[in-house]
Amino acid sequence: MKSLRDQTAGLLKQIPIDFGGGCSASKAYVMAYLIRRFGMKTSLDIGVYRGRSLMPQALAHKLFTGGTAYGVDPWSTEQAKENDNVKLKEKIDQFLVETNFEAIYQSVDGMRKAQGFENHCQLVRKTSVEAASYFGEKSIKFGLIHIDGNHDTAPVLKDVELYLPLLKPGGFIVMDDVSWESVKPAYDQVAARLTRVFQRVDAMNDYAVFWNTTSPMKCAWLKFLLGFAGKGD
Repeated sequence: MKSLRDQTAGLLKQIPIDFGGGCSASKAYVMAYLIRRFGMKTSLDIGVYRGRSLMPQALAHKLFTGGTAYGVDPWSTEQAKENDNVKLKEKIDQFLVETNFEAIYQSVDGMRKAQGFENHCQLVRKTSVEAASYFGEKSIKFGLIHIDGNHDTAPVLKDVELYLPLLKPGGFIVMDDVSWESVKPAYDQVAARLTRVFQRVDAMNDYAVFWNTTSPMKCAWLKFLLGFAGKGD
């Protein structure tokens, strides 16, 4: 555990944090840990931005499973617009004016190559709706899906609707910013269908982990393990 945690932390030090997003060490390691522990061959990151939640998934695949982390993001000003969080709307609008999404996409692709993740990380530059069709056509399903795209209520609900059918039996959904009022309806839908095994608030994220299983014994076991794995900032 310590080796993967240290390597995940080292990777995150290379990726900047700003108003647009910042996956914490806790959430990044939890996802990398789950990929390793369950030997996943496919995982999905919806809402890549600078790659802080995607690259740790790719690292776990490269080191342990030989699998692939797919990163879905249009890297588009238009698609990044949000209206439901009134308190943050002014800051979000200013952020969109100041952000060069093309440059960010190029930096993520550059890091993917520099880290030697080409065989373990695939960037899908589409909206999550478009990407769902792409994955369906290729019959790709996922052991872990991280939902952290547009946080307005309608898009998050759409992500849940489209991607829950693409979750493998025994797979995991990780949802970010679950305390946001706009995210709450989607959180409730996932909680009604899957078992919540972990939830945490830290310096950068409040997130929840749901498991596609109904075994109380397995859930109790994993809750215990994630209590250790999820420590950190």
